[in-house]
Amino acid sequence: LCDWSSDVCSSDLLRQYHLALGRKAQQFRRYPEEARAAGSRGRVTMRLVVSETGSPLGISLLGSSGFPVLDRAALEMMLLSASHTEVPESLRGRSFNIDLAIDYNPDDAP
Repeated sequence: LCDWSSDVCSSDLLRQYHLALGRKAQQFRRYPEEARAAGSRGRVTMRLVVSETGSPLGISLLGSSGFPVLDRAALEMMLLSASHTEVPESLRGRSFNIDLAIDYNPDDAP
């Protein structure tokens, strides 16, 4: 596996893919209504594992927001984003990890 700190993978290519994931995530982002109503806020950090073929292998929680409903929403959003974001051809042929963070604030627009 390669990651952000590895010199095997190009950090520029990983950064481009990371940004593409973020753009795609906006299409799938949802703030669970029960969390918004309760004023729940927090940061969810997770690790996405991408296969040699560019398919998402899985996603795991690295840091909880403190609210399981927000954690689940973030994990689902990023897994959907990964399945709809093309991995650059030059990153294919090897698996890699990308760490991601999503912030939830009930004052943000729906």
